Amino acid sequence: MPPMIGLLRYRITAKFSRQSIQRWTVQHVAPEYIGAHISQPSSKQTGRTFSLGFRAATAVFYSFGIEWDITTASQDDLDELAAWITWYKEHREFLHGGNYHRFDIADPSVTGYGVVSNDGSRAIIAHVQEEESPSNRGSYMRIAGLDPQGKYCVQWTGPEAAKAALESLDSYGPFGKAEVSGSFLESVGIRMPRCKPETIRLFEIRRVTL
Repeated sequence: MPPMIGLLRYRITAKFSRQSIQRWTVQHVAPEYIGAHISQPSSKQTGRTFSLGFRAATAVFYSFGIEWDITTASQDDLDELAAWITWYKEHREFLHGGNYHRFDIADPSVTGYGVVSNDGSRAIIAHVQEEESPSNRGSYMRIAGLDPQGKYCVQWTGPEAAKAALESLDSYGPFGKAEVSGSFLESVGIRMPRCKPETIRLFEIRRVTL
């Protein structure tokens, strides 16, 4: 096996730009080899400011790290940062051991991607609202790679509860506590309402019955 030269890093780009960079880089490079860090709140290159939740959720599917002088962070930020680190460590083996998927979404302002286990029993997915949507109807994410006959629960995950949607969301998950089939998730999908720009929601899909 050839020696690893090093992780691919994109130090000069802001978190918003990384969404597009990472989406296409994974066509050629395994996600865990892509350097993706929680940076400082405001980008030196663009001047844009992003929430800690957005910065962390952008990095967790890749080689999650910190590139931020945390001596300047508030106690609330440090507490939230610690929660993201704990969550990442808990899910790291799965995030770097499953099949990485990019999902086609009709809304051009939304991207979706995530990891599905090899046996189709579990997935962790990101719904990213990059810009303002052209309509207020929301969009559907169709999730491939699951067991068509299996029944699944879909629950929000990550330290930051699902928020920023421009309509109410069930606190448990997109379907509440209802179970849905893998076939439904692949053919119909999960409806996500229009959300505020530059926000991310993470959700986990788990098979509950065969």
